[in-house]
Amino acid sequence: MKFYNKLTDGKKSALIGGILIVILFSVLFYVSDNRKEKLESDYVWTEATITDIELNVSKSTITKKHIFHFEYIYNGKKYKKVRQVYRPELLKIGQKFKLKVHRKDPELIGYELEGT
Repeated sequence: MKFYNKLTDGKKSALIGGILIVILFSVLFYVSDNRKEKLESDYVWTEATITDIELNVSKSTITKKHIFHFEYIYNGKKYKKVRQVYRPELLKIGQKFKLKVHRKDPELIGYELEGT
């Protein structure tokens, strides 16, 4: 505690902020890793179809992103999702790709698009 008491107010704030950032990133990493493990533990393959591609959608005031919309059917229910893509020239509307779907949580998905 001596170390903390010797710090100025600005350095105390920076130390606390740094600790909070480390905790936040640790929690985010844990959630992401847990999600991947959950998907890998119990999944089925299904087919998804690209329904739309949007180029240069505004992400913020100075950056742009490319997104694609796709849909898939699992247990008779249609799901629609949107994801970001870095090489949209490799995608086409109507293109099909394989999709991992968690058996108990069909909103939890994983995919790989060739070339993107």
